[in-house]
Amino acid sequence: MEMFIFDKIIDRAGTFSAKWQNQSSIHPDFISMSVADMDLPAPEALIEQLATFNHMGIYGYTQLPENYFDVVRNYLERHYSYKVKNDEIVFCPRIIQAISIYLREFTQIGEKICAFTPSYSPIINAITLNNRQFLPCPLVYKNNHYAIDFSLLESCFKQAKFFILISPHNPTGRVWTKFELQKIAQLAEQYSVFIVSDDVHADFTFSETSHQIIAGINNYVKNHSIICTSPAKTFNIPGLEIANIIIHNKKIREKFHRTLQQLGIHNPNYFSIPAIMIAYQYCDNWIIQLKHYIVANKRLVQRFFTEEIPQLVITPSEGTYLLWINYQKLLISEDQLKEKLIKLAQVEMAWGSDFGIEGMGFFRMNIAMPRFLLQQALIQIKNAITKGDA
Repeated sequence: MEMFIFDKIIDRAGTFSAKWQNQSSIHPDFISMSVADMDLPAPEALIEQLATFNHMGIYGYTQLPENYFDVVRNYLERHYSYKVKNDEIVFCPRIIQAISIYLREFTQIGEKICAFTPSYSPIINAITLNNRQFLPCPLVYKNNHYAIDFSLLESCFKQAKFFILISPHNPTGRVWTKFELQKIAQLAEQYSVFIVSDDVHADFTFSETSHQIIAGINNYVKNHSIICTSPAKTFNIPGLEIANIIIHNKKIREKFHRTLQQLGIHNPNYFSIPAIMIAYQYCDNWIIQLKHYIVANKRLVQRFFTEEIPQLVITPSEGTYLLWINYQKLLISEDQLKEKLIKLAQVEMAWGSDFGIEGMGFFRMNIAMPRFLLQQALIQIKNAITKGDA
């Protein structure tokens, strides 16, 4: 098996990175751990393929090749045991665009849309900015573990006929068990609820529970759901903007596809097609080694916090390369901690308040970075918390 090295530190300054663009002006040693993209390079085979396409010097309009759908279909079956037909795969640049399109075309203004909280904030924004009502279904946090309150979910399904599932869950890192997905599917069928599932973190599962796509649970959900998949997180290519929306229901698929055409969404990014064709066919070994690297990073952070900053408690991470951290034992407010970490530690996190009221007392840390940089960030955090005064 070819070995891949993830320890190389890459300076992303000047690349217009949403994660890093404005950080160097704060402090030269500033480390961003907020935005959910990786500071680890994409697979070498993918980089070489894009270099070949770049060298041509012509960046024209594109068209999806016929075998594109074979490649996506085979990847979904190989990695998740999820079987789809080629014509059930619909290209869309971004998952959040697909969710917004669905909300605008298949729900009514003022209608209630349910999702678990704490929740990835663009999901909430997609609901509210499209003039729909967000109906939160808070997860139960007990003994440092998040669980679904199915009684509450049932109550929500009596009010809202549309449910957005984030699977694996961002920010808590939960990987839903087969039992949990079956129960969600059962309630959805009982109350005629349609499910939109965001599975962008699907390749990052680390527990004994492997990723399962909810559309495979029963025929009702298969025909009353859209499943949003993308190589963006796995291969660190979100800037290439390519996602695949799986829609089994023909009528819904045709209407969704027609809306894409009405909005002028076609001709994928010039680099996105060669990227996914290489990534989905030839980079499985790279994924395995990447996951090993991230697991080692998680263990490093867990050990460091346990020994050096025990007031920071990590929620057990079953999936994603994001850690959801409880800082309530520090007995300080989010603003106070933010001031310590930004001004003293020169480290930026994604703050709990961005994920709704249930996120208060937590922050989200992205650990998909070279280990030396992660170690440096941990030391800066320790020094700010144990020695600094906000």
